[in-house]
Amino acid sequence: MRIRVASLPIIRAVSSAEGRSLDLQVDAGDLGERIDRFVASRVRSLSRTFVATLVERGLVTVNGEAARRVSQRLQRAGHVRVVIPASEEGTSSLRERVIHEDAAILVVDKPAGLPVKARLKLAGDDAVSAARRLLVEMGKDASFLGTPHRLDRATSGVLVFALTKEAARALSGAFASRKTKKTYLAWVAGAPSPRSGAIEARILAPGDGEARIDERGKPARTRYRVLREDRGRALLALRLLTGRTHQLRLHLAHVGHPIVGDDVHGDGIRGAGRLLLHARRLRLVHPITGERLVLDAPWDESPTPLT
Repeated sequence: MRIRVASLPIIRAVSSAEGRSLDLQVDAGDLGERIDRFVASRVRSLSRTFVATLVERGLVTVNGEAARRVSQRLQRAGHVRVVIPASEEGTSSLRERVIHEDAAILVVDKPAGLPVKARLKLAGDDAVSAARRLLVEMGKDASFLGTPHRLDRATSGVLVFALTKEAARALSGAFASRKTKKTYLAWVAGAPSPRSGAIEARILAPGDGEARIDERGKPARTRYRVLREDRGRALLALRLLTGRTHQLRLHLAHVGHPIVGDDVHGDGIRGAGRLLLHARRLRLVHPITGERLVLDAPWDESPTPLT
């Protein structure tokens, strides 16, 4: 979850399997302020409506005591603790990550670690559930939510949802026929030579096992370009010319430059904390209006996560 905190005192932020807790400092100048206004002004990724839900569930405390009501006012200095359950973090992160929204489509910057659709309905979250709750919060019809394409759980970036069946059919056709253009960014081990080119290797994706490079598989082609190098790694811009399962991860590992943080196909590099692969840009034609859209999800491209 991406937390945006104002430039005001924050005592502590702690994440766990149960969720995230934030301790916010209350000073003399905050006294008399409503609890929902106080929290929403300090943590900008949380709306007052969402804070009200947390208050109702007993997840907001003032100096150790549960807030009684959302209109409660701060009476003395100390701290406010806000607990955001893991099951709600997807909604909170998507709220701050909307790229484009209209009557036919919703486009978000999916955070890494959030699956598009969970295989099992566990206590966790997935992007589909988070998007549906977000639409309800926005006052929109959430009865239909199509996923015309997917991103791996570990991959962040541009993700499109269809809000009508007509839009879903048009987008599914566009992705299947490669009428969309996808650009990814990735940090990889080493630097490919030449600095730009194409990777071609067939990929076999059996239903009962992991996808792999195999001559019996389907043709797959990836274009790459080295943007810069840093400490034995390189930042690449990548274009999918086909759309096979785990294509980028498999192709880059196949040529000896696996993506940093890939614990499946393995690069041996530790410290990244996540797969450093991001869906940076998607070009497509709007399924209803015919408008050409360029959908961008900015990414911190600095090499600091590699330390």
